[in-house]
Amino acid sequence: SSHLQSEVSQVAKRKRLQVNEGLAKEFDWLFRWVDFAQNPLVEVPEAGDWVADPAVLTPKESHDGKWHMLCSGRGIKHFISDDGIRWTYVGLALNEGYSPFLFGDGDTFWLFYQVGVGKHRETAIACRPSKDLRNWGERNIILVGERDWERGIHGEPYVRNPCVLKVGDEFWLYYSGGYILLPDTGYEEPSFVCLARSKNLLGPYEKHPEPLIEPSLSDRWRNLGAGAMKVYRLGEIFAGFNNGIYWGKDLHSHSAIHVLLSHDGINWFDAPKNPVLAPTGEGWKRSHVYQLDCKVVGDELWMFYNARDGWVNGTERIGLAVCPINRPNKWA
Repeated sequence: SSHLQSEVSQVAKRKRLQVNEGLAKEFDWLFRWVDFAQNPLVEVPEAGDWVADPAVLTPKESHDGKWHMLCSGRGIKHFISDDGIRWTYVGLALNEGYSPFLFGDGDTFWLFYQVGVGKHRETAIACRPSKDLRNWGERNIILVGERDWERGIHGEPYVRNPCVLKVGDEFWLYYSGGYILLPDTGYEEPSFVCLARSKNLLGPYEKHPEPLIEPSLSDRWRNLGAGAMKVYRLGEIFAGFNNGIYWGKDLHSHSAIHVLLSHDGINWFDAPKNPVLAPTGEGWKRSHVYQLDCKVVGDELWMFYNARDGWVNGTERIGLAVCPINRPNKWA
């Protein structure tokens, strides 16, 4: 109880994201998402399992001209598709890990993911290479939790949700640090969004001196945790898709996806039209809308994301939301 009181006290003091209305107005189109009518697209392969944290390759990005999706569950699962809509389960890519992220480099795919490395909930971010998404090379541990905000309730190192972006001659690794245990589900969700940078894809990574996004009791959408973030380049600016973790007026935990904007990839701004995807109170995304991956498909942006239909006994599935792009050549 004293630990919980201390946590609440710390969260109360933290700063919330500022809104930049001018930037949000300039990129107004980025806040107009429509759910795909056939959602959800990807169901669990078997009862008691789940699918979450999609990482997607389009036919242009893949080695064989097909769509590929890796996602969390019991092991990292592999689905393929001819159109990005009808998906077929082909088995486990890895029998370990969660929150996969795929970084393409020439003809090699680098899979970054969260892996358990100790007792309690201790985790690290690991990486493996592959040419075909089936055969994976040696596991490299890329990042471990060391800072106060990268530790769990037992003081254990805890980092997850990697996202790698090439910025100039550096690799920027966005990730989540620390966690809060949700009282109505019994599982953990991340507390802080963090950044580490390196000249080499496999590190060593130098961590930013403080988290980029924090939980704050004054932030309706992040009053429990900052969640995770996927980051993309949009011309001269950065677009971040952040799923904050919050306690709702219904006295339940929730998660919703927000589009954040930044000039430098470090200082992030919220927008008045957020969140862009939120729980619906019923159906397959009744309670939580979580992690995602965005891809350009023609003149549209496709966001694959996972959602949950309840709390303790909820099931997670993956669906699609679509946004028309008005600057297709700027998105990267």
